[in-house]
Amino acid sequence: MAAEADVPARRTPGVSFCLITDGRRPAMLAEAIASIRALELPQYEVLVAGNVPEGLGDDVRVLMAPALAAEGKLGAMRNLACRAAGFDQLVVSDDDMLFHPEMAVVLRERDPAVDVLCVRLLNPDGTRYWDWATHGGPSGHRLLAYDEVDDHVYVTGGLAILWARVHDQVPWDDARGFYQGEDLDWSARVRAEGFRIGLDTRGRVTHRDSRYTREGSHLVFRQDFSARERLAPDIEVSGVFREDAGGQRGCKWMSTQAEVHAPPRTADRQALQFVVSSLAPGLTDTPFGVLVEVNGQVQGVLTFSGAQSVPVRIALRDDQPTVVRLTSEKGVAATAVGIPDPRPASVLLHDASFTAR
Repeated sequence: MAAEADVPARRTPGVSFCLITDGRRPAMLAEAIASIRALELPQYEVLVAGNVPEGLGDDVRVLMAPALAAEGKLGAMRNLACRAAGFDQLVVSDDDMLFHPEMAVVLRERDPAVDVLCVRLLNPDGTRYWDWATHGGPSGHRLLAYDEVDDHVYVTGGLAILWARVHDQVPWDDARGFYQGEDLDWSARVRAEGFRIGLDTRGRVTHRDSRYTREGSHLVFRQDFSARERLAPDIEVSGVFREDAGGQRGCKWMSTQAEVHAPPRTADRQALQFVVSSLAPGLTDTPFGVLVEVNGQVQGVLTFSGAQSVPVRIALRDDQPTVVRLTSEKGVAATAVGIPDPRPASVLLHDASFTAR
């Protein structure tokens, strides 16, 4: 719980949009803020926490926390923004959300008895994201029908609409980050405190990540290693992948081996960095490893236990390209984004870029 000094003594009626960012999608962040301005709410503010790019506008409150962003501390960045917020209603959002006009009505007409509000959260293809879903109960992890009631409803970390008093009592876990269930943990504690989670289907927000689509009552994560927004220019990835369900969309998960190819070192490209994320949520008692080789030399093993993300940094060579090979152990049955799947535990390689030091 936040210290009393961190929480405003009195919040006035209005909406504080609390966005978090790692700074890698400045254009998308700017478009998210533009969609907030277009709502033309009578009393609102925009706060952005993390590795915040410049040029967002004088009306945006910047809360620089590059270390938290680099470590992927989602909960800590959200808490930083929420504790600085001045209005009594908080909209906590990732930097890839687009708010549609009907959200103005929803936010103005909030039922004070609904402590945490869900709205329709859509993928770019129009299918549902995890907007009204359950986890941890007898129904497992699945999307709920909009008229369905469930005691284990949870709020996805990408978008949470709540009264500030809820956050004052139940902040996010500062220690949790990517693929560490920070939203599941927060939702469980919100429910345990007796707060009410509700749904207003009039509201609509688009989660602008085209790698997701809906299949039945679950989501499919469509990782494509050729997607430019996930790999910096001049970085190529090849390897042995598994196609998604039915192989219909050409989506790829690394199941056994992948290679990352980077050009020789230059003044502004001293090292290659990327993130390796496990796709074995819930398997906390079954660790598995990913062997890392650089230019044919073994560098070590990345060990995962459950759903985790590990940053990797490799120094580049002056005279020739650098090849990083990742080899994943087999034999651990995994679940990928809520979809039962008999494949071995796999990993994602994402957010590959260069660093100047």
